[in-house]
Amino acid sequence: MKKRVVIRSGSLRMGGLERVLIEVLQTINKEKYNISLVIDDDCGEADIFKKDIPKEIDYYFLKSETLMKKISFYREKKNNLLYKGLYNFYLSYSKYIACKNMEKLVEKFGKIDILIDFDAGAAKYIEKIKADKKIVWIHNSIPSLKKKKDKIERFGKRLANYDEIVAICDEMKEELISIYPYLKDKVVRIYNPFNFERIEKLSEDRSELKDEDLELLNENYIIAISRLDNVQKDYPTLLKAMEILKNRKINEKLFIVGDGPSKNEIEQEIKKLGLEDNVKLLGKRKNPYIWLKESDFFVHSSKYEGLPTVLIEALICNKFVISSNCPTGPKEILANESCGKLFEVGNYEELANLLEKYILNEELRKEYSTSIENRREEFNKNIVLKEYEKLIDE
Repeated sequence: MKKRVVIRSGSLRMGGLERVLIEVLQTINKEKYNISLVIDDDCGEADIFKKDIPKEIDYYFLKSETLMKKISFYREKKNNLLYKGLYNFYLSYSKYIACKNMEKLVEKFGKIDILIDFDAGAAKYIEKIKADKKIVWIHNSIPSLKKKKDKIERFGKRLANYDEIVAICDEMKEELISIYPYLKDKVVRIYNPFNFERIEKLSEDRSELKDEDLELLNENYIIAISRLDNVQKDYPTLLKAMEILKNRKINEKLFIVGDGPSKNEIEQEIKKLGLEDNVKLLGKRKNPYIWLKESDFFVHSSKYEGLPTVLIEALICNKFVISSNCPTGPKEILANESCGKLFEVGNYEELANLLEKYILNEELRKEYSTSIENRREEFNKNIVLKEYEKLIDE
């Protein structure tokens, strides 16, 4: 008899965590498990990964598209006191609705063998859910995410309600154990799985590119791919580094793929620094891999991460990487700089010097090729999914 597995997560919008979730759903043995997917937010057309859910898997939303549109509407206008009040009301109401709908779904499912909380979003009510085994995935550095001491402590108490806690890199596992030593026996490390064949195929696919896209691909450029969120991704540091390169008469372009809440701020910063000819925002792209494949190399400037998916995708595309040495993930992914270079978080001068060095010397980048090929294999889905299934079966 198949094991009843329920997986919940926050959304199906564009993002590294969401891509990993879809990879798991597509690859995991569906002959072995009866899988249901529960998603918090119904974001309508913004749910770009909805179409990628395997047909064998039923999925449910806890918050309606109408409710999510109201929250988004009032969030954008919350400088107005009335709208701020309405935003806070609908935010609280949405959490209440999510809990209630989750309770109804648990009743509908009946006996749950395994509950997988894929982004820890159910931590506040996990003790109310009946399941033989509860597993939670941690995708980000806890201190960077929670910040305040009382929130970190409260989160630890909630994690204690799970049977297994999965950290997605060794650095994060060590961090979790150091913060919550009483959870030591519950913490395991499993990397995120990647479909090499799919990424390599997409990296050659030009079918959806327009004429202006094809022209841009012929440029000499470095690339950044992420959500446009200055709080985490720290684009100001990257743009300041590009300003330094411009002043040094280095005209390599920077293409940025992605969308997000800081888009307007980033556009304004580009104008302020006079980088309109040097930096181009490509927006959200269905297939970012063709842009990654044709780039000279990849750059990443985050203040904090979990296991940054896009760094691994860069390695799969055989790209040299320059990344901030943020917690957690980059140092581990790049195997202590054997696959790229690290710079201090927020240090735009150090970043500018690294960019200059590796823009001007392609042969230096090529020296990392063998290390990149060896390192990337540890993230192959065929290896990683065996660890997922072992965790479920034990």
